[in-house]
Amino acid sequence: MSLFSIRDATANDADALARLVTQLGYPADPSAMPARIERLTADAHTCALVAVNEDVIVGMATVQARHTLNHEAPIAQLTLLVVDETIRSQGVGRALVNAAERWAAKSGCKRIVVTTQLSRAGAHAFYERLAYQHTGRRYGKELSKDSHAERMVTT
Repeated sequence: MSLFSIRDATANDADALARLVTQLGYPADPSAMPARIERLTADAHTCALVAVNEDVIVGMATVQARHTLNHEAPIAQLTLLVVDETIRSQGVGRALVNAAERWAAKSGCKRIVVTTQLSRAGAHAFYERLAYQHTGRRYGKELSKDSHAERMVTT
């Protein structure tokens, strides 16, 4: 693969980003993407990046900084990383992670974390090659509108 560059994502990238997140297993309608991208780019605590090769988007990453009570400095979380399945293992993912880490450091973060599905052994190996350590587990639960209303009443 020839050289690629990293830049901020824009709403004009909607079709390519929908294709990439669909490859990752999260089907997305391209028409929904501009609003999602604009929400992210409007948030000063979030960075959305794309890797571009000859005007073709070949990867993307999002990273978010958040303050917590248990740490003085904010913590960054790499919330999405995907490289086009046709060009994986060619340095694009590493470049996107490096760019996300630079953004996090400039944002005052002292730590960056990432979660990945148990079934993604290749992703686990990738992060370990980048010196990320397996430090815990992630649990998830889908919330319904009813559970939100119930929580609001009991709080």
